[in-house]
Amino acid sequence: MTANARGLLLFALVATVTWGCGGERLTTSQVLEADHQTVQPLGKLAGGGDTQVALVVARVTHGENPVSGVSVGFARSVSGRVADYEWSGTTEEDGQARVEIRGDRVSGYYRARAMRDGDPLGTWSSIPINGGYEVTVDLPVGETARVTGSSLPASVGLRGEIAIGIVLPVTTPRGLEMKNGFELARDEINASSQLGEASIAFIVEDSRSSPESAIEAFNKLIHQDGVPAILGPTLSTEAKEVFPIAQRNRVVAFSSTSSASGLSAIGDFIFRVALSVDVLVPAGIRQTREKLGYQRVATIYDRIDVFTRSSDETLSGALAENGVEILARETFETGDTTFAEQLTRINALNPDAVFVSALSAELSEILIQGRRLGVPPGVPFITLEMTLNEVRAAGAAAEGVITFTGWTRLAATPGNQAFVEDFEAKYDIDASRRSAQSYAALHILAEAIATAGSADASAIRDAMAGIRDLDTILGQFSFNADGDAVYNPIVLIVRDGEFEIFE
Repeated sequence: MTANARGLLLFALVATVTWGCGGERLTTSQVLEADHQTVQPLGKLAGGGDTQVALVVARVTHGENPVSGVSVGFARSVSGRVADYEWSGTTEEDGQARVEIRGDRVSGYYRARAMRDGDPLGTWSSIPINGGYEVTVDLPVGETARVTGSSLPASVGLRGEIAIGIVLPVTTPRGLEMKNGFELARDEINASSQLGEASIAFIVEDSRSSPESAIEAFNKLIHQDGVPAILGPTLSTEAKEVFPIAQRNRVVAFSSTSSASGLSAIGDFIFRVALSVDVLVPAGIRQTREKLGYQRVATIYDRIDVFTRSSDETLSGALAENGVEILARETFETGDTTFAEQLTRINALNPDAVFVSALSAELSEILIQGRRLGVPPGVPFITLEMTLNEVRAAGAAAEGVITFTGWTRLAATPGNQAFVEDFEAKYDIDASRRSAQSYAALHILAEAIATAGSADASAIRDAMAGIRDLDTILGQFSFNADGDAVYNPIVLIVRDGEFEIFE
């Protein structure tokens, strides 16, 4: 996202998207094993509150000329709801109409239309409007709408420090990657006017790469520190345990890296940045099978870790759907250091490819030991979300490895090259997927806080749910109905120790 976009008090999202949340996000009531509590379904946009007011200054133009005497109407843009255009005004000689929007929940996306003598001049959709703000909007006939600015009265808006919790493994390399990404984004946000007179401050808790410590960290941040949102945890195994705690206490939990299937569906306060394996795997298999033509494969996965189990289950289903025969599904456990038996059995089956679902330490060793035991270079190892650090740890054994991922330093997505340059200049280490996703996560959270005009957890949740096609370093970013990320997945291959786009 550009510096100008970050500088707007109201995120300036061009009007080419739809609200698309259907008014609610519901989850099935269920007893969650993590804390033995029943989580009831909650509506994404449920809530009440005092009447809010937003003033919209809408300017209708045709070409370069203002259009006067036109009735301009606004309606809430909610999927499945007929637009009633209940708020309206008439343009003056300068083509501007001042429209006051009132309601108990003003912030969100709106449709607009211009009418003259009962005939439509134009319609526009997905205009972001925030309660308490004066928003200026250009409505050019035949073109897309543009939010050109906003102002916030001195008596309204965000002030002071907004404390955000962070839960990550502080002393590990992956924890440092994430912390650096969060900090770079925080510094950019606080240097801008995006949050008005407010700034973001972190309360960092160490997950120690264990569910027990993550639970302790979440409980402290919620009950002692009273944060409205927590960035974390890192691993899906931790997320499975702590997401129900955030949901039960109605605090936003926003993980930048966990990607096991189904975790965001735990509740409507749960969101994730990393693409779910449900998105990564099918897209990756379609692309790689078309190019490589593999018919017979084997898989190996960590039967302890939630992410790797979810990855292998999704891989197995997607491979079967594509007519690929799975010769073997070998397993190991987190912390194992030798994989000779499993890899020997796999190699004896002469597979066309080997799919590996593993965390960092085990992944690198599987690659090294696999090549050492004779898995031919022509048989590719294929994995998910591999990082450059893991490539370097595996050394020559990483050559030709294919990975399905959501970010690459090579991407020309908005602000990505600036992020890479700024990150590496500041921290003197390579920008990684984890640092990029964490950087993007805080910018997305800040957009939600700015849109809500509040540091209240429920208001932030509602604004998060409405994010559609937001420009980020990951690409145009949206949340689906479950709170999972929607953007384009990427397939990479290792060549000469570096990632290249798989083509």
